[in-house]
Amino acid sequence: MTPISVLIAEDHEIVRYGISTYLSSAEDITIVGEASSGDECLTLFKKTKPDLCLLDISMPHKDGIEAARLIRKIDQEVKILILSMHTDRQKLTDVLKAGIDGYLLKNIEKADILHGIRAIMRGHQVFSKPIAEMMITSFLDQEIPPDPDIQTDISKREQEILELIVKGMTSKEIAQELYISPRTVDTHRSNLMEKLDLHNTADLVRFAITHKLVRLT
Repeated sequence: MTPISVLIAEDHEIVRYGISTYLSSAEDITIVGEASSGDECLTLFKKTKPDLCLLDISMPHKDGIEAARLIRKIDQEVKILILSMHTDRQKLTDVLKAGIDGYLLKNIEKADILHGIRAIMRGHQVFSKPIAEMMITSFLDQEIPPDPDIQTDISKREQEILELIVKGMTSKEIAQELYISPRTVDTHRSNLMEKLDLHNTADLVRFAITHKLVRLT
């Protein structure tokens, strides 16, 4: 299997070194570049054409949000994962608009970064729980009226998994909660998105909340 090529953009050298060293220890990951600024990240991106960009938000000479936006203009298919300490709603809104595939906080376990990269490469989006909760609040604040003509055909198990996804739980956490495998969770997630004609987890969460498919208490 071809390793996942990753470009890391983080302005703190020690943090960048730690992330790079850990990810490099995984057999399915290859680090193709390390940048300390947004400009350097864009230069390396054009040279290395990675499968996934791991970006911090706070960087000099174009922050991670601007870098993500420009990277997405260059390549619609590349995966973008934000790794940041920020829990600001405006920054979340901005990075979602930039077309990211995940947003993880820096206080997570290092293994969660690796799990997140792998999940994104399987076509999923990943968010730390506080970020997922902020997304829910943001969607609720939009007060979009539900569409009475929406038809859904969701099984009982898919309903259970959908509610846990909306709560911000990862596939691994959902699997532990329901005593099933993470692969089974991913299969149900994919089936849900296909049934509802959605393309990522953020849209799935928004749809579920807007159309009152889940209980938020």
